[in-house]
Amino acid sequence: MSKAAGSGVGLYIKPCPAYAVRRYGAEGWGVIGPDGRRAGPVAPDHATAEARRAALQAEADARAKRGARACLCCGATFVSDGIHNRLCTPCRGRDAGDEAQRPYIERRAG
Repeated sequence: MSKAAGSGVGLYIKPCPAYAVRRYGAEGWGVIGPDGRRAGPVAPDHATAEARRAALQAEADARAKRGARACLCCGATFVSDGIHNRLCTPCRGRDAGDEAQRPYIERRAG
């Protein structure tokens, strides 16, 4: 959870899930993948489909390296959408003229 600068209010930004559970009429419940197609067989009940969705989502999050990260600017912990997301929402919205500077990370040769 990260805190907005000076506000004391905790912000939780949840990444958008790639998988969803959908009802298939009398057939049962199915998991819909990020491409909009059914990911696997239809389950007889919602709980089974939800467990399958959670497992597929956890696998996708691990591949995308989603999870808690420390902001490179302020150090607050926030939920990152992936390896590309290194700044919390308040820091991402800061103007370049703010007193806090974003760190400069040198690239390694090779």
